[in-house]
Amino acid sequence: MKFKILAALCFLALNLCAADVSLRAKASQMVMVGFNGTSTKDASVRAMLSDVGYERFGGVVLLGRNVKNKAQLQALTKAIKDKNPKIFIAIDEEGGNVTRMKDASFGGPYPSAKEVAATLDIKQAAEIYEQMADELKQSGINVDLAPVVDLHDEASPIIGAKERAFSENASKVIFYANAFMDAFKRDGIITTLKHFPGHGDSKEDSHKSKSEVVLTKEALLPYRDAISTNRAELIMVGHLYVKELDEANPATLSKKIIGDLLRGEFKYDGVVISDDMLMKGAGDGPLKEKIIKFINAGGDILLFSEFKIGERRTAELVVQYILDAINENKISKERIDESYKRIMALKAAL
Repeated sequence: MKFKILAALCFLALNLCAADVSLRAKASQMVMVGFNGTSTKDASVRAMLSDVGYERFGGVVLLGRNVKNKAQLQALTKAIKDKNPKIFIAIDEEGGNVTRMKDASFGGPYPSAKEVAATLDIKQAAEIYEQMADELKQSGINVDLAPVVDLHDEASPIIGAKERAFSENASKVIFYANAFMDAFKRDGIITTLKHFPGHGDSKEDSHKSKSEVVLTKEALLPYRDAISTNRAELIMVGHLYVKELDEANPATLSKKIIGDLLRGEFKYDGVVISDDMLMKGAGDGPLKEKIIKFINAGGDILLFSEFKIGERRTAELVVQYILDAINENKISKERIDESYKRIMALKAAL
């Protein structure tokens, strides 16, 4: 109850003072970037830390290239938080084939989602995920880009083949995803449902090419359940083409999928994050147009795996694209305000 009151007060304060925050600062909160390096001795890390200090983006994503062992990761995240205590520090930690905690210092290895659901009961799964969450918390992580709530399909090269989904059965996915989210919630780590509206039956890898999926009620059930039980804190939308809804755009850029389905029909008013905007599945159009479409569709955080695009710093380029689009009346200030309030409300819990 105290947490709910505190969150409500924080949200009220955000509404009262949002007008005092510059448009550039609001747009900057909508960007999450990756970077190279593992130590403050690395020039790439020092450049990232400089931008963190100036709040040029709202979050960083740590990939395998950033993680050696627990002590090193603790030092890196401490350096980031020393610059900005309220920054999102995200990581892809699913267990199994998608893990950043490969070193023995993290207490693993941790099993894949498919192995967990096939070999462990819910109590045992909860114990595994409590251990995983505790290791991430000790390492300074506050956002995990997991769990995967796609449905398992053997024919999927990026989900099924890598055993990233709990099961082909939606109810079983819900049970185990709940165990994951609840364990992480207890440690104060934000979880991310992915990849909306469901990547499981795609026969392509959206990292490399256009990926099409067939929309089913079963694939959507884990999202409906997490939203209805107030477990959904962050939802990642995939670069997935759903012919039944939008033949022209992947879900990340689709108002019909984010705005009408996720926000409209499902009544989700939390934070929506894109999959990596540099993936091939996002399409071949100009980056600025993709950014405009994502934001106008109802998206909040644009994820980029690289710190630079060409010779420009990613955050600088993306924020300028957003500001230019506002000046060109292609994005409204009110739309930016909506995302800013959602993001800051989520950060209030950090």
